[in-house]
Amino acid sequence: MLDLTGLPESRNAVGDFCRAWADLAPVAGLSFLLPAFSSARTEAAIDLAIQYGAASVVLSGARSGAEVQRLDMALRVAEIRAGLAPGKTRIVALANASGILAASSFERCSNRLAALGWEGSYDPSSDTARVAAGTIALTAAATGIAAVDVVSPAGDAAAFLSDCERARANGFSGKLCRSSDQIPIVNRIFSV
Repeated sequence: MLDLTGLPESRNAVGDFCRAWADLAPVAGLSFLLPAFSSARTEAAIDLAIQYGAASVVLSGARSGAEVQRLDMALRVAEIRAGLAPGKTRIVALANASGILAASSFERCSNRLAALGWEGSYDPSSDTARVAAGTIALTAAATGIAAVDVVSPAGDAAAFLSDCERARANGFSGKLCRSSDQIPIVNRIFSV
């Protein structure tokens, strides 16, 4: 996933990476992390993601299903401008605290919504984190989409493995991670 939350500083680096990626002719498409709508940089990031052939976009700081609908429409406009058939780019929404409280609003908000996750800096053993995780897992299940667990705090491989196992047991289909050395653990736990 390419992080576009730092635009415009990263615009050239994103272009360089995307060109190098295309030269590799990979099977998997690229995913782009978009800044929250509250940042006022989302539209520029959407245009860049579509320009470089995004297979999916991840909306950080999603406050409700209405923001996913807004993203759906912005993607549609960007796809049409780029000469693409609208509707191809999938959406993953990462709910913030407001989004977690409005979790039911994500149900049927967009046909593009492929997964629902959550973000926050809660202590993983806190009641708040357990309620947030449970709310997102249940909402995703009710909506018929994948549930994605939050990034774990920095720690060793054993702690990350434990977090992944807990997330899978609680109905999550995947987990966000901070570094490439965590990817094999995520793949092993969630591909079973």
